[in-house]
Amino acid sequence: MKYIYLYIFCFIFSNLFSQDQVFLSIADEQISIQDFMKTYHKNRLDTDTLSFNDSLDEYLQLYIKFKLKVIEAEQLGLDTIPAFIRELDGYRRQLVKPYLTDASVSEQLLKEAYERLKYEVSVSHILIQADPNDTIEAYNTILGIRERIANGEDFVSLAKTFSEDPSVKENNGDLGYFTALYMVYPFETAAYETKVGSVSEPVKTRFGYHVIKVNDKRASRGEVKVAHIMIRIDDKQQNSQNLSKDKIYEIYDSLIVNSGSNFGELAQKYSDDKKSGSKGGTLDWFGTNKMVKNFEEAAFDLDSIGSFSEPFQTEFGWHIVKLLEKKSLPDFDQMYSDLKKKIERDSRSQKTRNVVIDRLKSEWGFVENQKSKNLFYKIIDDNFLNGGDILQYLNGKGHVMFVFNSSDDLSQRYIYQKDFAEYLMKYRNRFSKTTNTKTIIDQFYNTFKEQNILDIEMNNLEYKYDDFRLLIDEYHDGILLFNLSEEKVWNKAIQDTVGLLHFYDENQDKYMWSNRVSARIYSAKDINIRKRVVNYLKRGGDEANLLERINKKSALNLSLEEGVYELGDNSIIDDNIFSMELNDSKKSDVILIEDSNQIIIILDIIPPSVKPLDQIKGLVISDYQNLLEEKWVDDLKSNYIVSVNDDLFSLAKKNQISLNENNLNLIESNLDCNDFLSCFTNTGKFFGYSQDVYFGWNNQIYTTEIKPVIGNDK
Repeated sequence: MKYIYLYIFCFIFSNLFSQDQVFLSIADEQISIQDFMKTYHKNRLDTDTLSFNDSLDEYLQLYIKFKLKVIEAEQLGLDTIPAFIRELDGYRRQLVKPYLTDASVSEQLLKEAYERLKYEVSVSHILIQADPNDTIEAYNTILGIRERIANGEDFVSLAKTFSEDPSVKENNGDLGYFTALYMVYPFETAAYETKVGSVSEPVKTRFGYHVIKVNDKRASRGEVKVAHIMIRIDDKQQNSQNLSKDKIYEIYDSLIVNSGSNFGELAQKYSDDKKSGSKGGTLDWFGTNKMVKNFEEAAFDLDSIGSFSEPFQTEFGWHIVKLLEKKSLPDFDQMYSDLKKKIERDSRSQKTRNVVIDRLKSEWGFVENQKSKNLFYKIIDDNFLNGGDILQYLNGKGHVMFVFNSSDDLSQRYIYQKDFAEYLMKYRNRFSKTTNTKTIIDQFYNTFKEQNILDIEMNNLEYKYDDFRLLIDEYHDGILLFNLSEEKVWNKAIQDTVGLLHFYDENQDKYMWSNRVSARIYSAKDINIRKRVVNYLKRGGDEANLLERINKKSALNLSLEEGVYELGDNSIIDDNIFSMELNDSKKSDVILIEDSNQIIIILDIIPPSVKPLDQIKGLVISDYQNLLEEKWVDDLKSNYIVSVNDDLFSLAKKNQISLNENNLNLIESNLDCNDFLSCFTNTGKFFGYSQDVYFGWNNQIYTTEIKPVIGNDK
């Protein structure tokens, strides 16, 4: 156990059964009724139509199967494989994040970001990059530039002359409009807090120092959802520019004639953006600064739903855009989850980190020895930068750099100079020989210190928070289940070709085609084109030349879809072919659909038959996997003893199990350090009185060693 805790437990007894009794035993593993019920409630779907009792019965059987597989994986040692340990550690690092944030600060940042999202600002800036060795020089330079602006000099001229932002050559320092969460946090804050027409004070970001001029501030335009048709320009093809332009304007003329009603159909047929074209040209929602500028402006300039733009060109090709929907900024509650995720990835999350670190310092009794850092100012030299070993300057572990008074785990309680030295050596390739040594050490020391504070918290979360323990167990078991199932079921079903073929032969009645038709579906642009097609076919025209002949003047006149169809594959075939009696006499029939100007030619009628294995292999493998899993579970049940406490299960069905939802958290540490004497005494009692036992008090680090006082011949 990593901590000494004083926990307050509440025991509720009902019908003489204590709820912390073992509910389920599988082999040597014992599961409490509370852990089982918490897992049940977490995994039960809102769509579950079973009664509570029936649902519990069903879940218990699933849970037993699940645990049997996990226990088998542990028995096989799969939880000791390095790949498993690395994967679980990766998930754990993600899962700890909510426990390392401060809710009040996070809420404040969320509300601030939301208020800023209500507006879009247009700014220009001048950037002076900062040398880590001499940030003062960069600061003085940017300060001088700001004074010149204040004295009336032209911002654009100064940007062209001094700005070290490479884009200044194209944009004169003008960054256009943006909204919150688009720029780094300090830059965003300055942009939103500076009045329109004014210039900010110097702002420091990771890029250097900026002065920012706010050109405009407007209400958020919200987001738009549009569809588009794109015709790509192929630079390798001769005359591609003109051909693409002619094609987009031909499509535009068709839209004008039909008032845009055929936009989706035209996008599906002709757009070179195949991903959106398959959805009628529909794109995802977007707002300011999310698309190339002229595409964005064309989309936002459309006022009425259903209206479409004239053709315009971007770097990607020619486009026509149709407005599908517009929406303003959603309510705060609707945006909450998405905003939270973005802020966690944003530089403003450092605010939350700072508050958390201060809290953890207090909880863990953190005390640092500032003087122990001074040694490193002397030993970081060219020899170190060239690969030299700095551990030679230390006596063993060296001095203690900081202490966590509240920890009872000696492996975590003390951080020594040796630990910091090894950290510096690990990252020495990030050092710059031109950077001031003290600056380097201070930066790395602060990072090292903060990381150790966070690490001691992360390493003890299972002991502090019961829900975190259950969550980690869930990931632990889930990874093991996946790995063993892959070996025992999924891969086996794929690799066991003989067994798969035998299973397929034994179950062919499951894999039958129903009646099918082979057909061609021609879609004409209008009734006149349809009549031309029908007349051509009636005259015995060669169908192989039909498309070329009809589309000679316009590629939009006629399109073709050909395939083999089963009932349910195609609504046109369903309504016009499968609705009538099928027999061989229908072969070569031509069916006219006047409402939609479509023509169907039946090529063949295919009777019911067994689906070839190579066409349905995925489905057969899935069914074979189910069979293998059933046999595997039966074997596990015969290998491991499963015992259920029916009395506790009965209580659970009556909702008489207290889940104790509140996390068990640190209440009081036995290593109390309210004053120097209590800190000395409690540390000594627990760890012993020795020169190697340390505690921190009032920004100093002491040992618990007791030395006799010698003097006056005593």
